[in-house]
Amino acid sequence: MEGERRVSMRIRPTDEPRQRPRIAVVTTVHRWGDPRIIEREVAAYLEWDCEVHVFIPVDRDEVASVGDDHRGLGCLRVHALPKPRGRLQRLALSLRVASPVWKERPFEVVHFHDPELIPAVAWLSLWWRRTYFLYDVHEDLPLEVLSKPYLPAPLRPLVSLLMVGLWRVARALFDGFAPATEAIARRWPPERTRVLHNYPKSLFEAPAGEPLALDPNRLLFVGGLTEVRGIRGMLDAVRRVRERRPALRLDLVGPVNDASLELAVGAAVAEGWCRHTTWLPPERLAVFCRGAAVGLVPYLPVPDHLEALPTKLFEYMAMGVPILASDFPLWRALVERSGSGRVAEPTVAGLAAALEAMLADPAQLARHGERGRAAYRGGYRWETEREHLRWHLERALGERAG
Repeated sequence: MEGERRVSMRIRPTDEPRQRPRIAVVTTVHRWGDPRIIEREVAAYLEWDCEVHVFIPVDRDEVASVGDDHRGLGCLRVHALPKPRGRLQRLALSLRVASPVWKERPFEVVHFHDPELIPAVAWLSLWWRRTYFLYDVHEDLPLEVLSKPYLPAPLRPLVSLLMVGLWRVARALFDGFAPATEAIARRWPPERTRVLHNYPKSLFEAPAGEPLALDPNRLLFVGGLTEVRGIRGMLDAVRRVRERRPALRLDLVGPVNDASLELAVGAAVAEGWCRHTTWLPPERLAVFCRGAAVGLVPYLPVPDHLEALPTKLFEYMAMGVPILASDFPLWRALVERSGSGRVAEPTVAGLAAALEAMLADPAQLARHGERGRAAYRGGYRWETEREHLRWHLERALGERAG
């Protein structure tokens, strides 16, 4: 494929007598370092002594080890795809990605992440009958397109129907499905599906026995900054609370993904109460975030948000950061069951009122933080969740052996 650049990195010499399972992990949308793909799933394959080939848009200087925890295990090879500029280039790259994957055959598993890849991977599946094709379903695509700002509103229902048709093709051709939530899982055949939640790794957990030390003047948001994630309203709500609490400040960790937000974020930074960091590696992120009084998840009520489970909810729990989340039924049940914070209407007035109430009660904030940490330890850890990924790997190897 023109423009494809191969960068190989070996984590362990390949001189063992037995053959490692060969895994292709493919994405044309996500970046190197993506928490779900690289830090959790690829790292798990390496720990299970697989030879992992990652096909991803990346620059050479971005390629690094997945972490010291995985040195001496498995073998990682990164195949750097050209970075697309805009949606049309991304679509073109998705259609051509079968070529570099084909050149590296054979694979026991092709694990792919983007709906744009369904046509290319479907073509591969027609040729590779003994390969296990695993579709990692991050979002509810038919619902997601209903809130895409770049699609004209009258066309969105039609595009949603087309996505339903695309998923029917996937159901017919692929061997396994790894949806991120139970709501998405309902669209896939249960006998081939295991939910793979976006639970964080244990490195996000505050060290055992370490007391919470919450800074009552520090707020936190982690993730991509977009309009539908309620960033504009969140900034206005913090600005309103600062009229009574002028020492209050906000840490934003994530790239500005909507150009329409650049001025709003820039203004908050220029006013001196907002600090913006575009990205931190997981180890540094875990340390940086600890101690915040409130971790915000102010998503707007667009259809695909209502049953989503953002990773940041569980990262905040692991770090002992009290949560203020949008008042969606699923999120309300999670926050109330865990005792990790509270929910509010994702409006300026709703967020400001909830922030005022939370910051006015430091003792309750500390209880939210401790209960969140306990809930994380009790069931929201990646180290337990990854067994659902192992189920797919064992199924793939069992079918090949049979």
